Amino acid sequence: MYKAGETVRYWGVKTGGLTWLSAEALTGKIIGQQREERIYKIVGQSGTIHDVSEKLIDEGSEVKAG
Repeated sequence: MYKAGETVRYWGVKTGGLTWLSAEALTGKIIGQQREERIYKIVGQSGTIHDVSEKLIDEGSEVKAG
């Protein structure tokens, strides 16, 4: 389980019931979650907010700011 404020890598987004996968890991910050559906709200580097399934977030992927 990830917490709001964590920066993570993710491999796709959910849009309109579909999952779009990315060939490269994306980086964003968690701003909220929907626990029942295991979906996280992540703001990407472009400032766009995405719904991301927990399955698409790297296990232990918290990105350290440095």
